[in-house]
Amino acid sequence: MRQPVDSSALAEVSGVLEGLSQTVTAVEDDLLSCLVVMGEPRAQHSVDAWVDQVVDLVRAVDEVTGQHLTTLARVASRLDSSSPSGEQRTQQGSFEATPTQGERR
Repeated sequence: MRQPVDSSALAEVSGVLEGLSQTVTAVEDDLLSCLVVMGEPRAQHSVDAWVDQVVDLVRAVDEVTGQHLTTLARVASRLDSSSPSGEQRTQQGSFEATPTQGERR
């Protein structure tokens, strides 16, 4: 069964994801700019490793956010285009997306 696509919801989700991406970038910058000096080599290594892990996690979140933004932009452009792409306007004014090859219904 085809699911209706609400273009205003796509724009709202995209805005939230863009905000998340900006926040994540700021967090990464903040983490990389702080210099914690422990004085003891073992403790310093542990703190440095923890900061590196958190930065890696933040970068992964930003990467996935970017992938979702790309997908949402692609869907929005399909909805906006007048070329035949499989979507049909419903009576409520939203769109129904036809699954592309490889997607499940």
